[in-house]
Order: sequence, then C-alpha cells, then structure tokens
Amino acid sequence: MSGVATRAGLALLAGLWLGGALAQTADEQLLSAQMAFQDASSRVNGAKMKLKSAEDAKKLADGRLADAQAAAQKAAADLADAQSAKSAADSVERQATQALNAAWQRKESGG
Repeated sequence: MSGVATRAGLALLAGLWLGGALAQTADEQLLSAQMAFQDASSRVNGAKMKLKSAEDAKKLADGRLADAQAAAQKAAADLADAQSAKSAADSVERQATQALNAAWQRKESGG
C-alpha cells in the first residue's frame, strides 16, 4: 500500500470516528462522561488508599527505627559500663596477684 493510500485510509477512519462521536446523543454523552467520572473517582480512591497505607507503613518504620536507635544507645552505654567494670576487675586482680606473689616470696624466704 502506498503512503498516499495509507494516509487516505487513516483520514477515512478518523472521519468515521469523529462522525460517530459527533453523532452521539446527549444521553450517550452524559453516560460516557459519568463512566469517565466514575473511573477517575475510582482511581483517586485507590490512590488515597495506597497513600494511607504508605503513610502508615512509614510511621511504623519510623517508630521501629526510633526503638532500634534507643536500643543501640542503651547497648553502647551497657558496653561502656562493662568495659569499665572489667578494667576495674583487672586492676583488682593485678593488685591481688602482686599481694599473693609477695606473700609467697615472704613464705619461701622464711619470713
């Protein structure tokens, strides 16, 4: 098919469609507009539900994040306390070891 024939065919189809659209009665146009409105309204409601769901999920995730951050801070503080307690226990152990060694030396030297 040539380019001219193709353009002529498309023009004919466009003319038929336009003629059909213009031939619609007022009732048909109203029904078509109502259906388009209902479709748009349904899409809006679906988008609203999706938005609400996403907002709820974000709120829940933010709460979980805050809880996790608080738990991490508490764990860091507990770790610091445990490290301090271990250092203090190491120091006491060193002193006790020195005292024990000194006592053994005194005993072995007869004193």
